[in-house]
Amino acid sequence: MSSWAPWFGARGGILSVHVLGISGSMRGPSATRRAIEIALKGAQEAGAITDLIDVAEAGLPFCDGRLNEDTYPAPVQRFRAMVQNAQGLIIGSPEYHNGYTGALKNALDLCSSSDFEGKMVGLLGLGGGAIGAINALNQMRIVMRGMGAWVLPHQVSIAYSQDADPENDQLFRPQINDRLTKLGAEVAKFAKLMAAGIIDVRGIQEV
Repeated sequence: MSSWAPWFGARGGILSVHVLGISGSMRGPSATRRAIEIALKGAQEAGAITDLIDVAEAGLPFCDGRLNEDTYPAPVQRFRAMVQNAQGLIIGSPEYHNGYTGALKNALDLCSSSDFEGKMVGLLGLGGGAIGAINALNQMRIVMRGMGAWVLPHQVSIAYSQDADPENDQLFRPQINDRLTKLGAEVAKFAKLMAAGIIDVRGIQEV
């Protein structure tokens, strides 16, 4: 894993940003990861460099509430470094019992708020019922706000996820693929504007 640096054009404009996908499913393979991969492709098409971390493969320990996150073992530091090096994030989770997964919450709890502060975030969720993952998405939005991130209004809620086969190339309906692609593209677009200083969210003062 290499640290990120922006690519600048001839006029000083940023040409590319780093967008990281975080899959919160412990299944392998998972429909959540596939959805994130589609969204990341949208970010790539918008000019972003992308990467993905799957909590099922990250080897993260349980968060024990220690005050200094820097004392956690190497897998935690690798995860945090990937978050820190990204300008945009796409976070996804299946919905279990009206909430997002404990594995994803644990991963976020292992981070400092400063790892997410001022970064552009897109959210997606998968649920087994007709309404998809609305509750999980709302909870992720609240947590991201608490960590100082900027969450896009556009989000993707995928219904009837129990019917999805991660091994199937036609996993989602075309309309869902379009929404996922749009999510990734918007994360990349707004992360670029923030990196270029056109949108200066870090300079906004609360009143």
